[in-house]
Parts: sequence; structure tokens; C-alpha cells
Amino acid sequence: MRNRLAAAAANFSAAGRGGIINLGSLVALAPEMFNAVYSATKAYVLSLTLAGELRGSGVQLQAVLPGVTRTEIWERSGTDASALPPSMIMEVGEMVDAALAGFDQGELVTIPSLPDAADWDAFVAARAALGPNLSHSQAAVRYK
Repeated sequence: MRNRLAAAAANFSAAGRGGIINLGSLVALAPEMFNAVYSATKAYVLSLTLAGELRGSGVQLQAVLPGVTRTEIWERSGTDASALPPSMIMEVGEMVDAALAGFDQGELVTIPSLPDAADWDAFVAARAALGPNLSHSQAAVRYK
């Protein structure tokens, strides 16, 4: 699959247009909510979208990070989704419609159930604020 995605990205980039929608999950942002392997794969999907190799190429990227969605994953994982509050479970069509609306709005990351986009903006700003201090030649004073 990765090879097909890489080929598509290369072709889109060469053409200077195209779009790639990567389907992830909210657990990419909160891995403690689900099992580690699943959360890690969803973090990988988010990373592919945010990495920036296609920035400025004319290719539109989007990572969709839905919460609980009514799909067969629950049955396949042996988890009883009916144990969850119905207010947490989004129908597939609703999630897809929201994802496509986010794509049309040019969102890099779409979280279908997030009521206020400012919450995502605050998260991105907090990450950016960490950036200049994530790598220094010396450990922080609090560790000395």
C-alpha cells in the first residue's frame, strides 16, 4: 500500500495537482484511549500527512481523525460497541460527509466531531511553541 501511495504522490506532484485523503483516528492524538499498536499506526498516518514532503507541490493533503465510528472494526476486534454511549458513535456516512467538507475547506487535519476548530488551532500552536526547545546541546536546567 505504501508503494502505491508513494507512486500516487509522485504522479500528483509531477502534475502539480491532486489530492490525498489519509484516514486516521483520534487515537493518533490520544494513544491512551485505545491499544498501542492501533494508535501507533494511526499516528503514522497523521505523520505522513503532516511531514511536508508535498508542501508547495499543488497536492492537497488531508488527515481525517474520526472518533468512534460505526464500522465492522468493533466486531472484528471483539469489542462490543453497544457498551459505548450512543452519543459517541458517529455513523459512517456522517463521518465521510464531514471529511469531504473538511477537504473542500482545505483543512490539513479534519476531526469530524470537533465542534470548535479553534481547539485544533490551539493544539497546533502549542506544538509549534514546543518546537524551538525540543533539541538543545544541553539538558534543561530542571534535570541538573
